[in-house]
Amino acid sequence: MVGCGRGPFWEIVPDPCADNACTSVAKLQRAVDILFVIDNSGSMGVEQGTLASNFPAFVDVLEQQRFGASYRIGLTTTDAYGTLRVSSCRERLEEFVFNDFDGLVIDETQAGCLASCGFDTVATVADGAELSGRPWIEKTAGGSNLADGISIADAMRCAGPQGINGAGFEAPLESMRAVLEQEGNSAGFLRDEALLAIVFVTDETDCSAPFDNIDGLMNDRGRALWTDPSADSPSSGACWRAGTVCTGGPGVYDECHAQDMGWDGMPVADPSEAVLYPVSRYVDAVRDVAQAKAERGGASQVLVGVIGGVPLDYPQTQQMLFADSALPDFNLEYGIGPGCGVGTETPTSPPGIPPVRLAEFAAEFATDAPNLSSICSPDYTIALQQIVDGLARLSARTCVPGCVADHDADEPGLQPDCRLIERSADGDERIVPRCELTADGWSFPGTSLELCHRALLDVDGSTSNAGDDMSRQCVTRGANLELVVERPEGALEPAGTTVEVQCELTRPVGETCDDPPGGDMGASG
Repeated sequence: MVGCGRGPFWEIVPDPCADNACTSVAKLQRAVDILFVIDNSGSMGVEQGTLASNFPAFVDVLEQQRFGASYRIGLTTTDAYGTLRVSSCRERLEEFVFNDFDGLVIDETQAGCLASCGFDTVATVADGAELSGRPWIEKTAGGSNLADGISIADAMRCAGPQGINGAGFEAPLESMRAVLEQEGNSAGFLRDEALLAIVFVTDETDCSAPFDNIDGLMNDRGRALWTDPSADSPSSGACWRAGTVCTGGPGVYDECHAQDMGWDGMPVADPSEAVLYPVSRYVDAVRDVAQAKAERGGASQVLVGVIGGVPLDYPQTQQMLFADSALPDFNLEYGIGPGCGVGTETPTSPPGIPPVRLAEFAAEFATDAPNLSSICSPDYTIALQQIVDGLARLSARTCVPGCVADHDADEPGLQPDCRLIERSADGDERIVPRCELTADGWSFPGTSLELCHRALLDVDGSTSNAGDDMSRQCVTRGANLELVVERPEGALEPAGTTVEVQCELTRPVGETCDDPPGGDMGASG
């Protein structure tokens, strides 16, 4: 008997997969948003000139890869304000003169700007009233947003150099985060349909921290982190000691790694007590952007490139150099010796300090190619081409944002319940078949010698075949599937082509296989 006023003992539970909540839809297409975070501290004049002179080759490669149909390029500094700008360096030559008010004056107007830039002004024009004065360079099938008919390459030569009178405690990671989270003037820069590429160019260590903590480093509160506690003011070495710890040494160190350090110069367990923001803050920021785009059906892949203080042969060896300089004053200034250009360093000009924090950040978004290059190279062409090549590979793959369902439980392993459709600019459609997998690798199926797709399922490298390994960024986002569309080597799909990826999930989009039922969507990032 049911008591008065009581209903049935069961409860109706809403279906978590109602209204297609458990269907993931994404599009693969050649569109990219590229953010350059360029060090504008006092030692960067020559390096900015080198970068500017290489921008035309970078734009050429973009065009050859057909990203020319749709790309945006944003430029910001390491001052942590998140401000994008498009203006000729000739309009702001004062930014290329550094004066420390103790008698040191560095004038890089020629090497940093005039030698590369031939236009007195560079400006963008409106593409709709709401986008008037957009602070980024853009190219679409209809042309560019540059005024006066200036080419993209020429605009990059002039707008790229960011000066040398910026903050001496560089904060490239915080600058990136501020742009991505639209704290400056970057609203509208990121597009759901575009891949995201982030390129850092810096010769020093990352010093991303709350502004109050930067003030603290400058006074007695931070004295335990100074390389010379008896000095009147700290050097850049305070940033190295606030965020990095090395083993071995002195002289030559076994390794150096990012470490959250407290005001007493000792490691802290609670990141909120650290002087610098933890690297995880920035991994999470990028991951959140990627996840939000994925949940809206956009492109969630991210490419990170660092042009920093690593040896010239780093792409081949994957080995950084951690050693003290033969100049004691240099070690006091920067906390360690240069990671490249050993023997050319002076206390006012570091060839390149090992980018430990940036390297650990970049590793979280690693692909199958090196993403660190040397700022000591006299030519950044190879580094910039590697970035575009990496984007070309990413444009054909996607992390599926959720727990992909198995369409055949009788077969061992996951048989992804996914469907891929290629659509041309004219609206023609065709199914993208699965590649044929063998013990020796994969091949195009007899039904299609032009394209096929592969499923990458190995999250931890447990299989003997490296060809099924998921990328680091997909694994860290909690995905259980990464899909790759293969085409014949050297082949490019026609402009305007897209591949729609549709996968059925076991739970709503954004929840991973490790999330508890009914847990927060995207809790694992």
